Amino acid sequence: MLHSDISTTDALSHLHTAEPDDASALDRRRFLRLLGLGLGAGVAGSLIGSPLLDQLMPGHDPAAWAAGPSGANDGILILIGLYGGNDGLNSVVPITDRAYYQQRGSLAIADTSALPIDATTGLHPNLTEFKRRWDLGQLAIVEGTGYANPDLSHFNSIGYWMSGRPNMASSTGWIGRWLDGQLAGKRDLFAAAHIGDSVPLTMVGAVSRGTSVPASAPTFGADTTPADLHRSRALRAMQTTNQGTWHNLVSSALVDALDVGATLAPVIPSAGMATGPLSSQLEVAARMINANLGFRVLSTGFHDFDHHADHRREHAARMTELNDGVRRFFEVLNPAWAHRVTVATFSEFGRTSWANESLGTDHGTAAPQFVIGPNVRGGRYGQRPTIAGLARWERMAHHVDYRSYYASLLDGWMGGGSTDVLGGTFADLGLFRAGPGQI
Repeated sequence: MLHSDISTTDALSHLHTAEPDDASALDRRRFLRLLGLGLGAGVAGSLIGSPLLDQLMPGHDPAAWAAGPSGANDGILILIGLYGGNDGLNSVVPITDRAYYQQRGSLAIADTSALPIDATTGLHPNLTEFKRRWDLGQLAIVEGTGYANPDLSHFNSIGYWMSGRPNMASSTGWIGRWLDGQLAGKRDLFAAAHIGDSVPLTMVGAVSRGTSVPASAPTFGADTTPADLHRSRALRAMQTTNQGTWHNLVSSALVDALDVGATLAPVIPSAGMATGPLSSQLEVAARMINANLGFRVLSTGFHDFDHHADHRREHAARMTELNDGVRRFFEVLNPAWAHRVTVATFSEFGRTSWANESLGTDHGTAAPQFVIGPNVRGGRYGQRPTIAGLARWERMAHHVDYRSYYASLLDGWMGGGSTDVLGGTFADLGLFRAGPGQI
């Protein structure tokens, strides 16, 4: 049994599944990962979608190799995990709340520094892109999200948010169960992906699951140094038809992989990419969407939101990273896709309203979430939790069940299915002014 005070990093390691190293489990996903080509080989589907590896892997469904473009009215969802417990009060600042300034002391964001969005509320001063989206009517803020009987353990609470099932252990995630219904038992490795080196519980279904892709450019087949070109020529020379079935299949697959890498090089360039921890992930996500690989859900995230000390400086740095990541995503995204894409955040819990003795905050409960995109109906949703009268270790009450938040994304943007995915009926918050693809 895990300790209740397990760190965010350790919690995430338990809630992500690494790609298998077992050779007997070799499948298309693992083959591409071994070659460093996890970044959507569907761009060159005609090159690698041959019967070669279908023969190499008995029982493999050839349909799983195909990556078709998504439909004109299929919504695409980009998830950003803010792991460690994002401080909602310093993200969406109650600039007229005297209790906030009393309880937070020097950690509070001054009303003159916050970016005003209405008479009582401002955004963290580093969220300039969010403010710009608010002014465009493209930012929804869902306040007071959480769940009953909140758990202050990183592991448990992240698990509940990933699974969409509060206060219970689950072996499947909410997007994974959506994939189960969406794919109806078929395999499609280009339906959902996490930008990273493992698959989070979020994307694990009973039958279907997402894949993982690295936050970097492909190298195998794309490098042009003399040594790499020599290696490529040697591998191509190995492709023969008279060395036996195994040799023929493997050598042909390697040549296919070289061609895929060369084709992907201009899609995911090795130079000029964002370098920030979140920006690099979101740039890869944008480029994958631009390539029209058929992805419906792409997951990203970063941590270090657990600010028990030095809160003001650390949280400001996270806000900068979040702001830069979202800005970079929309900079790279082809405008033709803009009305098909929505970005949504989640975090396992917020922070306490009171500052602690180390100039930090402790694990809290309810917190706001952000939904961003041209088809979002901008505004504030839910209700800001009341902090007046809270004692030092008391936590804020939640007003929006996070399953209602998920249901709003599924039913309002992803085509429905929330009742089956979430195991009940939850209110649609009406976060969207228009459906995917509509202007």
